[in-house]
Amino acid sequence: MDGIFFSLEIVGTIAFAVSGAMAAMHKHLDIFGVLFCGIVTALGGGVIRDTLLGNLPPAMFKSYSYLITAVITGTVTFIAAKILNSKFETKAAAIDRVNNIFDAIGLGVFTVAGINLAANSGYADNAFFVIFLGMTTGCGGGIFRDICIREIPFVFSKRIYAVASLVGGCVYYIMHVYFDLNGVLAVACGIGTVFVLRLLASVFRWDLPKAY
Repeated sequence: MDGIFFSLEIVGTIAFAVSGAMAAMHKHLDIFGVLFCGIVTALGGGVIRDTLLGNLPPAMFKSYSYLITAVITGTVTFIAAKILNSKFETKAAAIDRVNNIFDAIGLGVFTVAGINLAANSGYADNAFFVIFLGMTTGCGGGIFRDICIREIPFVFSKRIYAVASLVGGCVYYIMHVYFDLNGVLAVACGIGTVFVLRLLASVFRWDLPKAY
């Protein structure tokens, strides 16, 4: 399973790096800002996760594969936007839909990866901590990204972002940790639940209730 999770985390890193870079470009940041937002979005949640688990320094500072992946992805995204130029600006709605897809993939992957690491670190019996850590891993980078671009963090305002992470995290925890079912099936169901909920929330504009 270690190889599967490494591959998934690389996929999640790419997805979140694209999401962060696109959000930065939408705010007209320069290439450094684009790369920084891509890196923060891709790796920020993992830094929080590793800090809470006491795995110091965090993985991004010990294995440069994640950092290099985020930098390359951010650079390619920036170059693609530079080549497309006017098309990138005029197709904001389409770009937002693509961004939501990448964001949903990253959220699902890192939610499950965070839960898996927490469970394997000896906290499998503490369901609240394990699932909370999964949500933090999935949502943390996006919160950092939104702060960097001076936006209210997406997770606090719309599209049941954290709720999707929590539901998918519960699915994975129950299947893999509680019932000890097939690991690959549990991973697929956990990620799939997060992904589907996020896309449905975006399409149908599901939001949690607000005071006014």
